[in-house]
Amino acid sequence: MTAVPFATEPGRTACIATVGCRLNQAESDLLRGWLQTQGFRLVNDPGAIPDLCFVNTCAVTANAERSSLALIRSVCSLNPKPRVIVFGCLPARAPELLKNIPGVDEIWTAEEKKSRLKDILPAPVRSRALLKVQDGCDRTCSFCVVRQLRGTPAAVSPEKVLSQFQHLRQSGYQEIVLTGLNLGRYESGDWNLARLLRLLLAQPGRFRLRLASIEPDLFTDELLTVIADPRICSHFHIPLQSGDDRLLGKMDRRYRTADYARLINKILQVKPDACIGADVIVGYPGEDEPSFTRTMNFLAAIPLHYLHVFPYSPRPGTPAFELGDPVPKPVKQHRVQLLRQWSHNRRQAYARRFISTVREAVLEPDGRALTDNYLRLTCEPLPAGIPAGRLVRLVLKPAEDRLAGTVIDAGSS
Repeated sequence: MTAVPFATEPGRTACIATVGCRLNQAESDLLRGWLQTQGFRLVNDPGAIPDLCFVNTCAVTANAERSSLALIRSVCSLNPKPRVIVFGCLPARAPELLKNIPGVDEIWTAEEKKSRLKDILPAPVRSRALLKVQDGCDRTCSFCVVRQLRGTPAAVSPEKVLSQFQHLRQSGYQEIVLTGLNLGRYESGDWNLARLLRLLLAQPGRFRLRLASIEPDLFTDELLTVIADPRICSHFHIPLQSGDDRLLGKMDRRYRTADYARLINKILQVKPDACIGADVIVGYPGEDEPSFTRTMNFLAAIPLHYLHVFPYSPRPGTPAFELGDPVPKPVKQHRVQLLRQWSHNRRQAYARRFISTVREAVLEPDGRALTDNYLRLTCEPLPAGIPAGRLVRLVLKPAEDRLAGTVIDAGSS
């Protein structure tokens, strides 16, 4: 497979199709920046038949893997066919499978991706910019395959993070989301995540920072002190996975439910309005009815505001894979439905607390906005002449099945 050609001809086009998490999206933003340095014009839709089409893949679950493979095959079937380059998690997970897909022209390993994107400034396409500051994980969660694919923890140097942050600010972004595979494991020399946040918060101008998911045992007291700054969004995603201590032990998680509950209460002491969400895996081997009931009871007892619920997906090569998949699919589906309804109810109750209040929000291009505490709003009416990505202040009011916001302060850059 030959390497990606430089855009020696004017007008050459490229497209990036991304499956998966914020970290994948952040790496696609870096790739977009690299393609711009090579002279390519970016298009958003593979159906536009670009000269090059990159597919950024995910392998966290079997469904994500299937979605990635379906996207690759779809792009390879375009006529005329673009040059197809595959990267992300699948090249480490299933390189031979990718090589045997007709139409795949090039596969980037993790090392090649890292080399290409080493000193590149990101080029986001959303109203909120993602900034990758960390990669890799050294935890041993029994269900997780991604740590095997992305390697040990590695941090982007504070100097490079600051340079990319300043580039994003100069490009007009006012909300920047820090992301990593295990964000709480940010370590660069004697720099940790709390110290990195202090560096960014010392920069001038109007902006806010949002943190991607942080493991509960890595949310330190020092970090709790830093998040008191009003420019840190009042929104935290803290993975739980199960509300049953027996299952947390089987999963090799480094906390128990009492630890988790204490952390949530500590966060709310610092930011009482914070929206706090969690991941929960349903149907992990050994999750019987009493175990699931313990999870439901624990959730009812703590002030969480939404869940991301995932049916357990056995991943070959993980310790949990050896346990099989004993929970029947219909049972998993029923438990998923119960937890998603619980999440919907909690989210609605949380949103109602803020009717008639004023919140800061970032405008999105579709006439919506996202508040600092993770409430999605419609803007009524959409302010004229205010660009997407601008931070504004809104009064919140009810509107059918969601909240709406009326801008009272259009802000500035």
